[in-house]
Amino acid sequence: MKKKNKKLEAQNELDVTRAEPTPEELAAAEKEKERQRLRKKLRHKRAMRFWDRLAGFIIVTVLVVGCACLGLEYVILKGPSPALRSMFISTMDETRRFRFIPQIFLTADELAAERSTAEAETDLATNKELITVAAKEENKSADHTDAYGLVDEDGDGIIFQEVKGNGYKGYMIVILDPTRVFVGKPDSYGGVGLTLEQMVQKYGALGGINAGGFKDDGGGGLGGEPEGLTIVDGVAYSLDSHTTEGFAGLDRNGILHVGFYSYDDCVANDIVHAVSFGPILVSNGEPVEPPSSSVNPRTAIGQRADGAIIMLVIDGRQVHSIGATYQDMMDLMLDYGAINAINMDGGSSTVMYYDNRYVNSCSAEGGQPRPLPDAWLFK
Repeated sequence: MKKKNKKLEAQNELDVTRAEPTPEELAAAEKEKERQRLRKKLRHKRAMRFWDRLAGFIIVTVLVVGCACLGLEYVILKGPSPALRSMFISTMDETRRFRFIPQIFLTADELAAERSTAEAETDLATNKELITVAAKEENKSADHTDAYGLVDEDGDGIIFQEVKGNGYKGYMIVILDPTRVFVGKPDSYGGVGLTLEQMVQKYGALGGINAGGFKDDGGGGLGGEPEGLTIVDGVAYSLDSHTTEGFAGLDRNGILHVGFYSYDDCVANDIVHAVSFGPILVSNGEPVEPPSSSVNPRTAIGQRADGAIIMLVIDGRQVHSIGATYQDMMDLMLDYGAINAINMDGGSSTVMYYDNRYVNSCSAEGGQPRPLPDAWLFK
C-alpha cells in the first residue's frame, strides 16, 4: 500500500512539473502575443490610411468640382455673352431655391439691371394693347374630330391628350366651352394654400391645372399668398400688376385676355377670373418670341379661335421627361391652334388633375403636389 502511494505521489510531482511552462515556452508565447498585437495595429493603420485617402479624394473632388462650377459661373456672368448671362440668371430665377447663385459674382444693382433689361426686351416683343379676340366656331366633322385633329370621343366637351416632344412628355386638356373655366382659390389668403386636388374638391370641379405664382419669402412653398394681380369670381386680390411677366384673364364671355393689365383694365374689359405670371407665348394670333430658358416642368393656358381653352403641363426634372423650354411651350400652343397663350408657374408647382387623379408626375420633393394660391379649374 505504501509503495502504491509513493508511486502516485511521484506521478503527481511529474504532472505538476510538466504543467509549468518552461522559460523558452514563456518567451515564445510572449513573442506570439506581440506579433498578434503588431498585426492588429498594422490592420488598423491600413484601414485608417484607406479612409484618410478616401476622405481626401472626396474633399479634393468636391473642391475641384466646386471651383470648376464657380469658374464656369464667373465666365458666364462676367463673360462677353449677354444672351448666355441672361439665360443663366433667368434659369436661376425660375428655380426659387437657387436664386442666390448669381449673387456670388453680381451685386444687387447688377442683377436688377440684368433683370430689367430682360423685361424690357420682353415688353418690346409683346403686344401690350388690350386684346379681345372674337371667338368663332370651327367646322367639326361628323365623328367629332375638330380642325386640330382632336376627338371628343364621349361628347362631354372635354378632350384629354398626351403630348410628347424631344426630351419631354406632357398632357393637354381642351375644354370646348370656355365658360366652364374659372379660377379657384383657398378659403382665405395669408396662410397655407390648397393642393390642386383640394381645390377641385372644394369647387366640385372636374379638373384643372396650377395657375399663378405666389410670394415665398421664407422659402417654405406654402402657396398662401398670390403674386401679381389676381381675380376670382369678380373679386380682386393682390392688386399689384407690376411683379410678374404677364397676365391672363377670362371675361364674362369666356374670352381669354393675355397682356399686361392693371386693375382698371380688368374692370374695363369685364374680367372675372385672372392670375398673373408669364411670359406671354402667343398674342392675338402671333407668336411672341420668349426669353431664353432652360428645360423645366412647365404649365401654360391658351385659347383657340373657336373659344376652346387649352390647358397644358409638361413633366420635368425626371428620367421620363427632363422638361420643356418656353419655346417648346409656345410651339405646342401654336400647333394646337392657340391664338392667345401664356406660361403659368412651373417647376415644383406644375400639376394637372383630371378624372379623379393627378395626371402628371409632380417634380416636387417626394412627388407630393405643393399647396397653391390659385388654380385654373373647369366644371
